[in-house]
Amino acid sequence: MSKAKKIPKHISVNDRWEKGIDHDPRSTEILNFMDKLDWEECDGSADLQFGGDGDNGEHLLFLMDVYFELKDKGKL
Repeated sequence: MSKAKKIPKHISVNDRWEKGIDHDPRSTEILNFMDKLDWEECDGSADLQFGGDGDNGEHLLFLMDVYFELKDKGKL
């Protein structure tokens, strides 16, 4: 685990998934861009997958959602 400070209180990744909370549009915009760029310039080496349980792209979206939640609340 990182030696960084503990992440402030937020809606957890698991709660977001279980409650079907929509992704922050900024998360979706960034990941969609990254996926397109990855395919155009890197032959899809990141192999981002979206929409299914456990997909790496979907997991990244949830992580980014927490980031934007905390950023909007001034906690980062």
